Amino acid sequence: MALSGWHRGEQVIRQKLFGDDYTISNLYMAISGDLPEEHAQFHSRNLPFLPVTTLDDEGRPWGSILAGQTGEPGFIQAPRYNMLSVDAFLWQGEPLVENSRLFEPGQKMLVAGIGIEFPTRRRNKFAGWISRLEELEYNRMKLDLNVNEAIGNCPKYITVRDLIPHPHTAPQIEYQESHLSLGARLPDAVISFIASADTVFLGTTYNAFARDSMFFPSHVGMNQRGGRPGFIRVVPSDGRTLVLPDYSGNRIMTSLGNVEATPFASLTFVDFVSGDILYLTGDAQNLVGPDALKLMPFQKTLTTIYTTGFTLVRDALPVRQRVNTSSESSPYSPPIRLLAEEAPVSLLGKSQEATALLRKIDLHSSSIATFTWDSSVDLQINPGQAIIMDMSPLVGVPAYRHMAQHKPTSVNDDSIRTWTVSSSHRPSGTRSYSMTLRERRGGAVTGPLFAIARKLAEVKPEALVDSRSLELRVGIVGVTGNFVLPPDSSASISDADLGLMVPLATPSPQKMLWIAGGIGLTPFLSMLKALRGAPNGTHWEIRFLLATGEPDVLLPIVEDAFRGSDPRVDLKLEVFTRKTVPDVDARIVLQTHVGRMPVDFFRPGELQGWHVYLCGSPDFERTALAALMNGGVPEGAVTREGFEY
Repeated sequence: MALSGWHRGEQVIRQKLFGDDYTISNLYMAISGDLPEEHAQFHSRNLPFLPVTTLDDEGRPWGSILAGQTGEPGFIQAPRYNMLSVDAFLWQGEPLVENSRLFEPGQKMLVAGIGIEFPTRRRNKFAGWISRLEELEYNRMKLDLNVNEAIGNCPKYITVRDLIPHPHTAPQIEYQESHLSLGARLPDAVISFIASADTVFLGTTYNAFARDSMFFPSHVGMNQRGGRPGFIRVVPSDGRTLVLPDYSGNRIMTSLGNVEATPFASLTFVDFVSGDILYLTGDAQNLVGPDALKLMPFQKTLTTIYTTGFTLVRDALPVRQRVNTSSESSPYSPPIRLLAEEAPVSLLGKSQEATALLRKIDLHSSSIATFTWDSSVDLQINPGQAIIMDMSPLVGVPAYRHMAQHKPTSVNDDSIRTWTVSSSHRPSGTRSYSMTLRERRGGAVTGPLFAIARKLAEVKPEALVDSRSLELRVGIVGVTGNFVLPPDSSASISDADLGLMVPLATPSPQKMLWIAGGIGLTPFLSMLKALRGAPNGTHWEIRFLLATGEPDVLLPIVEDAFRGSDPRVDLKLEVFTRKTVPDVDARIVLQTHVGRMPVDFFRPGELQGWHVYLCGSPDFERTALAALMNGGVPEGAVTREGFEY
């Protein structure tokens, strides 16, 4: 059946997101009223498993995973142009086992599915109803699925995997709560499962009003959402509300439209290495604009799912990722965005209209520079924190594009950037701050910034020293970050009669290990400058490990940050490089290591009592963490800051 238009929920969410954009008002016509031959062949020949949505007796959607017993394609057949026949192997805990009891011959049991070929990112969706359901022995079930909606779907956020059959499974239910009690939280194992996922199958339902049912009949939906591992967050305060960000897609919005009309959703997670499957269902709500930003800063559209039921089954899926292969994240997936509860952000209200005027540029090399800005409002920035800037007045915002093969990150780019502040400031506040940046090849923001810097150096070098006449002004969104110095450990008592502060004893040194990969040194520059005047006699012992291919550029920057430091700040700088290392200030103890940090670099126990900080690229982080853990430092004891926001 061809669609007659947008149902009530789709109309509402489309109005919220797109207004009266007539150019996309007829996108529903892309949804076919039957099963195209190409789709029929795809489902029957290419798929080792099929996620589908069905409803329970309360109308809640559950996402099931249908597969043949051997884990090979071919368990689906297409006997007619509008039908798929499935011979599925089910296990205890699989929601369809329970929901199938609602099937009545002659009635339409709603169903929807999505087929994904993970090695190629091809995917096709369908919806319809179950016209035949037969339970067989040995946990088999045969189903005939009548299809009245089908569409070839957006492949942008699919993680590529090499999947192979794994028929020898032993499914075991670890948790099963069909009705999670009020105030209950998801188990830690379930939350960890969610936090590690880069793929989820999203089930939704649309329950038509009687007056709408002729033109917009009830149906269910199944979709896929993907991102970097951890893109779905669990609200820490209640431990059961999941937050699913909505990335730029094909703008058809059927899933969010269903939620808008019928506020339920299911999320089904698969661990492709272990075969574990997590099924959740719950109350769903779309948040747009300020409501979304309040929950997840910088994410303008999202869906929350308040879990009302869940099941975790171990070793269930008869399909696995091939051993010794790695998954390939989509280049379109934006960086992880944390909840406001997870990483407090000091956002500036619109009434403040905070702006930053470019004041000065220090070019350290052709691709590394420090940009100093004057703020229109007072800012509270702790050493190690980052500034959030709206660079759209300088570079604009990319126009909507569904796909952008040559620059996939641009499709979710709002021109807002978060950069570590490399200057240090008094607790009372500042109206000036600096960021030391590396130009990112093809960067939408750093590219123009460095182009300006290089052009000024060529034709107007005096403007590098004072850039204010250029009137390059951008927005300030706020300040964020927990990557800060540890609390001062020195103890003191107040002598009320004398009005003096008397140290109890000579404090032990505060020991800090800083590990930075390349431009990851920026938060440590701020920290070094902050320690120039160590408070209350605190003695700081800093061991700074820096991996860089540009020691001639970065070491002078470190030296400048350390210059004038209190004598109670001891700095040992260890440089991992294959390049020549320049001399530094005599107060800095310099040591050079050739090449990269080996996994056995730290002796077991030598870092006991040290505060450990790590900042670098994901690959560098993994290498450094392996060395730290080998030296006896638990991963959870490492304060980390990555490049991606």
